[in-house]
Amino acid sequence: MSRLVVIIQCDTVQQRCCGYNCTHAFYSREGKFADYDANTHYMSFTCGGCCGGALTVKLENLCKRLRRFQETDQELIIHLSTCMVSDNSHKPPCPHLAYIMTLLEKKGFTNIVKGTYISKTATKRRAEGRYKSF
Repeated sequence: MSRLVVIIQCDTVQQRCCGYNCTHAFYSREGKFADYDANTHYMSFTCGGCCGGALTVKLENLCKRLRRFQETDQELIIHLSTCMVSDNSHKPPCPHLAYIMTLLEKKGFTNIVKGTYISKTATKRRAEGRYKSF
């Protein structure tokens, strides 16, 4: 069975972050992506902006495309990017995270992973107490 990993990135952070570290971590199979095999595909999009309400439309569109291209047999895994779920250089965790989780669950997405890539600098700052752990 193939897998599709969908990384959902904070819309606000995406305006200044190209997502390279998350993408690199996926293709290098590092961190939260270490257990994915070569049959795992990747895509990303943003939450759609605060409060994340536009996310449902994006998820519906994704499901429609998967049906159209007859790829509904894939295991779908949602990764909420580190910029959404943790205290980091961009901002504190998303204040709408609980709402976004509710939206995902209502749409039937239960395979949800919190986090993507964590830099060495961020790890060090968490150890120093400058960033809160997640």
